[in-house]
Amino acid sequence: MPKFNKLFLRQKQKEATEELADLNREMALKMIVLACDTGDIDPLIDAVQAMRSTEELYSQSSTPIENAHIQKKLGDVLLSVGKNEVDMRALEHAILAYRSAITIASLLGAEGLREDIRINYKEALRYAGQDEAPATFSLMGVA
Repeated sequence: MPKFNKLFLRQKQKEATEELADLNREMALKMIVLACDTGDIDPLIDAVQAMRSTEELYSQSSTPIENAHIQKKLGDVLLSVGKNEVDMRALEHAILAYRSAITIASLLGAEGLREDIRINYKEALRYAGQDEAPATFSLMGVA
């Protein structure tokens, strides 16, 4: 009998975790709509955070690819705001959204999506001043 209870509780925990992840994703989508309606970036930043907390609830194999698409869209919008309004906070959260999207795409083997996201990620890094410095040449052998 105790083994049955343990299995039952594990199943209930799994169901609750899936429901929480779905609610976080739904909240992120509603925050995107709110941001569009108000023109404010705070709901977009909240959406990035909601999606990042959703990642913690999935295993590597059960993460839906839709999460990567949502994160990419969030990154795209925040990158656009960051570029047009020179908003560092928007750029920083665009970078976070892109990193999450790249991670999910990598885990699920969606290489085409991953490469598309990496292009925008690098652009966000460049606008935020976080891109890698260009390669330099050593002057040691010149003299």
